[in-house]
Amino acid sequence: MKRVLITGINGFVGRYLGLALKKRGIKVFGTSRFKQVNTTEQLSYVDEVLISNISDKEEIKGIIKQVKPDVIFHLAAQSNVRQSWNSPYETILANTAKTLLLFESVKEISKSIRIVTIGSSEEYGYWDGIKFPIVEDEFLNPKNPYAVSKMNISLFVKEFSKIFDLDLVHLRPFNHIGPGQGAGFVVPDFAQQIVEIERKSRRPEIIVGNLNAKRDFTDVRDIVEAYVLAAEKGITGGIYNICSGESVEISYVLKSLISMSSENIEIKIDESKFRPNDIPDYYGSNAKFRALTSWRPEFTLHQTLNDVLNDIRSKRTDGK
Repeated sequence: MKRVLITGINGFVGRYLGLALKKRGIKVFGTSRFKQVNTTEQLSYVDEVLISNISDKEEIKGIIKQVKPDVIFHLAAQSNVRQSWNSPYETILANTAKTLLLFESVKEISKSIRIVTIGSSEEYGYWDGIKFPIVEDEFLNPKNPYAVSKMNISLFVKEFSKIFDLDLVHLRPFNHIGPGQGAGFVVPDFAQQIVEIERKSRRPEIIVGNLNAKRDFTDVRDIVEAYVLAAEKGITGGIYNICSGESVEISYVLKSLISMSSENIEIKIDESKFRPNDIPDYYGSNAKFRALTSWRPEFTLHQTLNDVLNDIRSKRTDGK
């Protein structure tokens, strides 16, 4: 693997993946919907950014011919579950249809290019009787348009790799967290509130909903190491969970973050914030991927939470 193309390079995971690859001496190209000035930070994770929203096959083919990648990591997506309910058509278009355009483009140029697609644990959904930890051949029961869009990709990966002899690998990451993650996710949202309390711009209390739910968290820096290993060692047509393999109660996450602050912060439960169908516990098995690659998470949850909190502390009040 000498030359790589990452779609959605400027996203949360894309930046970390580009950095991990460049540290290995790999030439990294990326696509982005928006033109950005090359900053010192950007140059640390990508050699060249090409503007594309992955919606035109001829444009995609032109990029592939220009870059000549050994591997394409397809990260570009509409990844917000709530937004997928507001815009289901756009979500299927962005996630499933554009992935098919990428597959068709590679099929017409060079079948030797490996494509690593990024799915989601949302593909499994939930139902009474689901077995934990969730393994890759578990029944798929997606519960929202985003999950459906990612499930469709996994189905196409299996079929296109067999019918068209494409070199495709599909990954299903569970919750991933780390410094630089945007608002709207539980860990950065908690951390942001703590920093605002430390800056005296918020009352010393955090109002929350259900803290009893348990989720499977992995540091984004461990996640991207798994992505690289999947590109190197994944079996064509293979599907792999990327997760810690254990669940942690949300209350533990919040209390851990609070313990890292010198402020006396009160937790207040607001039952109106409870979700009617909140899943009590959800975690996956990474046994299949570990057996193939010997990958295992290196970052402890405590270290990740501390890094997230300090990252937000380092930013100015305007978020820059």
